[in-house]
Amino acid sequence: MGASCTGEVVLSEMISKGILLLRIKLLEPQSVAFKAGQYIALSVPNTKKQSYYSIASSPNRDGEIELLIKEDVTGAGSSYLFSLQVGDSLHFNMPLGTAFLQEDNEHNIIFVAGASGASYIRSMIHYLDETKQLTKRDIYYFLGAREADELLEPEFMHQLAEKHSRFHFIPALSEQEDWDGHTGLVTDVIQKIMPENMVQWDVYCAGSFPMVKAVAETLIEHKNIQPSRFFSDLYTPETKEA
Repeated sequence: MGASCTGEVVLSEMISKGILLLRIKLLEPQSVAFKAGQYIALSVPNTKKQSYYSIASSPNRDGEIELLIKEDVTGAGSSYLFSLQVGDSLHFNMPLGTAFLQEDNEHNIIFVAGASGASYIRSMIHYLDETKQLTKRDIYYFLGAREADELLEPEFMHQLAEKHSRFHFIPALSEQEDWDGHTGLVTDVIQKIMPENMVQWDVYCAGSFPMVKAVAETLIEHKNIQPSRFFSDLYTPETKEA
């Protein structure tokens, strides 16, 4: 279940439409090791519930973590986190999850996220940038959203793509007409752009369950992705269809 942690909010800021960034300083313990792509289990006060959130920051940031929270007035966890002010404390367990960045190889990578699922991907891309690994392999990042103001850190991602020739950032919008980029379902964009034989690639995907499932099926059936190299905490291709 991970370590039991107490943290203090040191930053609370809206960074895109409906997405809150929380920066949390670890108080007890003051440092917890984790891998890019893992998550926390938040204890929601006055309930027996736990809510789960990807750690959005790089493991290199010792002593603090960042969370990206999608606004949801019906969700106990979201409502609680949106109510927190700088200086407030919160309790959670970390780290959790096995769909973290695999560092035992230098496979090419395809990242796919839908809206707030970008939190999961953000940790890994920031970590790869900080550890100078963006030049070692081909990396494609597909980010799907309804409208442009829902995209997370598009300026930063475009800057990385300009700096590193092997890093490609490909946002796709499904409900905005005045947009000169890719439109439609992210699975269709992936199908059009990615090569036919991706047997030596790793995939990391987060978003709604139907989106993650559709991405897995597209890549495994049409691009030769190995099911064992598809990483997501929502969907496991190897066992789901059994």
